[in-house]
Order: sequence, then C-alpha cells, then structure tokens
Amino acid sequence: MLGWETIYGVENLSPAIAQWDAFFQHRKVFKEGWPLYIMLKLYPTFRKGEIEGFYNKLSKTEKGIISDYLVYRKARGCGSEEKLKDIRRYLLHLRFLLQKEFKEMNLKDLRNTLAIINSSRLSDYVKNTIKTDLKNFLKYLFSDWSLRFSNLEDIKLISKPKRKREINHQTIFQKDDIERMMRHETKMFWKAFVLTQYEAGLRTIETRTLKWDDIKFNVDGDISEVNIFSTKTKENRTVFVKEATFYLKKLQEEQENLKKKGIYVFHAINDMNQPIGKDNVSKWFRTLTQKALGREGWNYLLRHSRGTELYRLAKQGKIAKDTAIEFMGHGEDMSKTYTNLDANEIKEMLKNQVYKLEDLPEEKKHELEGEIDKLKKSNITQQDEITNLKAEVKRFLRASERMEYLTAEIEKYRALSSEKEIY
Repeated sequence: MLGWETIYGVENLSPAIAQWDAFFQHRKVFKEGWPLYIMLKLYPTFRKGEIEGFYNKLSKTEKGIISDYLVYRKARGCGSEEKLKDIRRYLLHLRFLLQKEFKEMNLKDLRNTLAIINSSRLSDYVKNTIKTDLKNFLKYLFSDWSLRFSNLEDIKLISKPKRKREINHQTIFQKDDIERMMRHETKMFWKAFVLTQYEAGLRTIETRTLKWDDIKFNVDGDISEVNIFSTKTKENRTVFVKEATFYLKKLQEEQENLKKKGIYVFHAINDMNQPIGKDNVSKWFRTLTQKALGREGWNYLLRHSRGTELYRLAKQGKIAKDTAIEFMGHGEDMSKTYTNLDANEIKEMLKNQVYKLEDLPEEKKHELEGEIDKLKKSNITQQDEITNLKAEVKRFLRASERMEYLTAEIEKYRALSSEKEIY
C-alpha cells in the first residue's frame, strides 16, 4: 500500500514515499519551508520514529492544539498513558493525511478522510477507534462543529466489526504449543512473559505493565497471586498462576543479581522503570511462534487460548462460568449474572492441571524429585503402619475367637453343674 511516511528529503524516503513524491511534484507548493500537498488518497503508513519527524515540522500552534487536547482528554477521565499515545498518533496520522492545518478542515475534508479510513487496510476495530477519536477531537476543536460538519452525521462506526486476524481452532494455542514455545525460548525474561500472560489470561498491556508489587508469591504452595488493574474495564481483579511462579521468581533473582530490577516485571531494555514496548513484544512473539510452531502468532492469542480453556471447563461443569468471566476480566456485556471470583476454585483448578514442560529447569526438577522422594518415604511409612495395624487386627480377632470359645466352655460347665444339683 502506498502512503506518505515522512518528509526528510527525497533521498531518505522509502520507495513507496518516493513514488508519491514524484507523482505530486508538479502540485507542490511551499509555505514557511514546509512542503504542502493536496490531501492524500491512501491512509499513511509510517516507519518507526518517522511520525515524530512529521510532528517536529508542525507549527507551534498545531503542536499546542494536540498537547491541549491530550490534557483535555486526560481531564475527562482518559487515564491510560497507552490510550493517550494512541490518540496522539492517530491525530498525527489524520493531520498528515489532510495536508492542511486542523483549523482549516471543512466538511469535504472530513468526508474525504472518512472515505480513506473506510477503504484502508486497517482492522474494523482500529477504524472505529480512529473515527471515535476524530469525532471527539472535532467537537473539542470547533465550537461550531455541528454546523461546520453537518452534525458529524457522516461519522458512522462499523456495527459488527470483524477481527483482521481470524481466531479459530486452528489459530488458538494448545498446551503442546505453549510447551514448544517454552522449549524454543532461551531467555528467562521471555519464558516468564509467555507463561504469565497465558496462565493468568492477561491482556498484552496488562502483562507489559505488570509490577513486582502486584505479585504475592506462594500464597498457596506454588500458587502465586497477581493483582491486575485493567485500563480497559477500569476495574481491579485478582488472578492466580502456578507454573509461572517458578519463572517469575527466577527472573526476579536474575534482575537482582544483575542490578537491573525496576518497578516493572518486564521492563524496557534501556529503562528499568518503564514497561517493555508493545512493538518489541509483538516482534519477539512473531519470531518465536514462527520458529517454534511454523506459523506466525500474536500475543492476544495467549489470552484468548486461556479464555477458551476456562470456558470449556465451565461448560463441563468443572468451574463456574462466572469464575471464568471474572478471571478473564470480561465486561458485563458478556454475561447476565456475575458473582465474585471464587479464589479457592481457581487455585484448585491450578493444582489439578498438568503441564508437561520438557524444558523444566534442573533446579525445579531437583525440587520436584525431592518432593517425590518425601512422598515415597511417607508412603512406605504409611504402608508399614497399615501392615502393623492389620497384624494387630488379626491378633485381636484371634483373641476374640479364643474368648468366644472359653465363654462357650464356661457355659457348658455351668449347665452340667446345674443338672448335678437337681439330682
């Protein structure tokens, strides 16, 4: 797909951008050293960092509009930094698409913009998000928005959005897929990431922003408690992990030894007090799944696969459906009835589930082997006690039989004695 990505000079443009540049050369005008073009015909695509090059070329006034709008959104309750970053990025996309200042936008520009969004290769969900953000922005920027943009009636969301990447029984992960990923992954950081997101059924952003203070290790044997605040539902929930406990503790130990432990469990490469970037996570996971499974996957599938597993257990009557809903942090629109999370039920489920991770570390193997030896010794002791108890029971039974015999003999003697007294 062709689209302008940045303007750093033609020699630095991507081939797609260079084609656009050549095509529009005869229609170029200049204003304050910045090249302006007619409105683009395709939704723009950007390489990493290129959007900032475009932002830096904007006027002080337009930078101020964007900055003030983000403050306004934050004041209106948008507390997620990730969401604010998305809003800013989409605004810059739209500004780049317009090729004119926001204040100069008219109804025709809006309709052209909507047409480009609708025909783009963006997913339905992203299209809806961009349209919603655009609508809110126009209402904020223009006091006469109703008159200027025909009451914004042209902004229509997709009523039944479809996922760009289909999720079905062929794409969701099975237990053996998780095992293969764990075998292929060599770094403790990413091993812990895979199992934590999968076992806790977390959204990717919830995994990336997980803090060490959110985890209570070994609340019940190997089971650890993870407290999550969802930026999507604005609610707290508590989930539990079992197999991830070992990897999280090893990661904590590794970070402490290297003096690289920060606020976040999965921190950024160059900043211990910032979460790992979503681009880094996406790229790593695509590479891992391609190598381990022979197909490309995306992180959300870890959560979806876990959810599928939990709802299957609910259908089988092994856990309550409401427990699955609460564990996954799903919204009210997914079920009519809700109850509080049954922590004991989830912990019992974790105790009973079996993971066959062939890459089980030596330390964990020794720990499990030690527990098995204890159980065996305990079993032997119990068997000895059972054998001794059986012997005691036999002795008791024999003594009981002897007592019955003696009692019978005494009764016979008494009977004979009574007959002699009569005669």
